[in-house]
Amino acid sequence: MVDFRVWIDVLTSKQATLFGLLSRELREGGHEVLVTCRDYEYTVGALRRFGVEPVVIGRYVIGSPYDKVLGDADRMFGLAVYVEGFRPDVLVAYPNPPAARLAFGVGIKYVAITDSPHAQVPSRLSLPLADIVIASDCIPEEDIRKYMFEGSRLVRYGGVDEVSWLLRSEPDLSYVEGLGLEPYKYLILRPHEHHATYYKGVELSFDLRKLMYQVLSNDLKIVFLPRYPEHKELIDELPQTLRNKVIVVEGSYDGVSLAFYARAVVSGGSTLAREAALLNTVGITYYPGLIHVNECVRARGYPLFKVSTTEEALTLISEAKPKGKDVGDVLGRIKRDFEDLIGVVVKVLKGGV
Repeated sequence: MVDFRVWIDVLTSKQATLFGLLSRELREGGHEVLVTCRDYEYTVGALRRFGVEPVVIGRYVIGSPYDKVLGDADRMFGLAVYVEGFRPDVLVAYPNPPAARLAFGVGIKYVAITDSPHAQVPSRLSLPLADIVIASDCIPEEDIRKYMFEGSRLVRYGGVDEVSWLLRSEPDLSYVEGLGLEPYKYLILRPHEHHATYYKGVELSFDLRKLMYQVLSNDLKIVFLPRYPEHKELIDELPQTLRNKVIVVEGSYDGVSLAFYARAVVSGGSTLAREAALLNTVGITYYPGLIHVNECVRARGYPLFKVSTTEEALTLISEAKPKGKDVGDVLGRIKRDFEDLIGVVVKVLKGGV
């Protein structure tokens, strides 16, 4: 496939970071690219940070399973109306039921990227429709194959998704200082996705309020990255003296710069904690399930930790020492240890789907 038209559909801020860079690379190679996304937290802002103006169709639905199904149906209708005019050769997306169903129904090839086989609902609804699935070799092959149609192809690569944007970025101290922060004197806090299907029925013994009180009482500021509107209520509940030490970032943020200069990162997900660890910053995730790409990063000596209690996280934060780091050394190590996903995607597309 020498000349091809690519449709990229984006659901989350993580995907926006990766796909914003992929879109730019494809366009620089002379290919036509359409980027669509849904309205969800930092997704639109992250794409715009990389010079991509997306077509926003649909939104993240908080509600009952019926609400989510109806939201997907509305979004698929909106995508169908818009995508018909672009007539892409291929869709590139993470597990994404509306986009996958549309691509399958109208004969658009689908290249799926996944690092989250634990997200069973989108995986079951999307990956069987993919022509090619690209996944890290950190993940056991059977965990991906169980979702795939026997006629589709699995492409494995030796890396984790975050590597692609880390290799194309450089920490910017002026961005951090512009937020009123000093290097290594703040914690990044990202709550968990409690509305996500893979968090349904999960019991947590992790207390975000207790963590914030303890951290803010010990001379660290907090950069707070909310996922849902109700997360900001956690800040409103703090005494004014502590609330003044919390910086809530909305719209978009430079995660590489924030994570590089942080004392530590605590997240109920995995991406930001993994990104921090790869930058040699203590990354802490309190997601209770097994994430194979996390195990892979940890096994290679990066400071990524999984905790189940607030006390475990506080101990790790107290042990994380302020430290200067050389950007060249950090990025050089990443490049030696891992393969670049964007390079793999471009190679797959150029090889024909």
